[in-house]
Amino acid sequence: MASSTHLTRAAADFLAELRDNNNRAWFLENRDRAEELLLSPARSLVVEVGELLRKKRPDIIADPRTDRSIYRLNRDTRFSRDKTPYKTHLALWWWEGLEGRLECPGFYYHLTPDGWGWSIGCYRFSESGLNGWRQSLLDAAKAKAFRRVISDFEKTGAPFGAPELKRAPAGFSPDHPMIQYLRHKGFYSWAEESPHPPELFGPDAAEFIYDRFATGLKLHDWLVKTLAA
Repeated sequence: MASSTHLTRAAADFLAELRDNNNRAWFLENRDRAEELLLSPARSLVVEVGELLRKKRPDIIADPRTDRSIYRLNRDTRFSRDKTPYKTHLALWWWEGLEGRLECPGFYYHLTPDGWGWSIGCYRFSESGLNGWRQSLLDAAKAKAFRRVISDFEKTGAPFGAPELKRAPAGFSPDHPMIQYLRHKGFYSWAEESPHPPELFGPDAAEFIYDRFATGLKLHDWLVKTLAA
């Protein structure tokens, strides 16, 4: 099997096989294929997209290791009803900030057997980040700037995740003009595309992915400044 420095459709085909054979014995027999078709080219993609992002955001972290920019394939099944041992998608993450990587704003890539997805934002705020988020939304000038950022980003058509809180957080009026955002404990967009666009595979895939991420650079910038406040 010829190796490749970039993800090809064979990566999606491998994930489809894993979906149909989600057991430890099959995976161990095909571990070399997972490395060759999925993980090795994923490491290259992390570096390439990271280089593009750093042209606009020099402090972006692109770390091509498992549990850094590359999510591990094996699942933690201890507290899950789904006891299948492996994820059937490839997930990559580029982030910026001094908090834990999943408490920082960043850019997410998600490859499945049938399509792909991308996300921009912060999945869960740290305690200090949540405080910075709420205080910024209470500041009239910062809230106005945030609305401009949101209005600009909404032109992409990528929806935002729903707020985690059903009601106003303690100490906040349910009638506050920014209450729909104050109910968030993380803030991110999410978009999916299926089937796989041809541009997703091959040597120019990093530019294709970066073009999606670039639509949210203003949102990312606002979140970095806000969560660090």
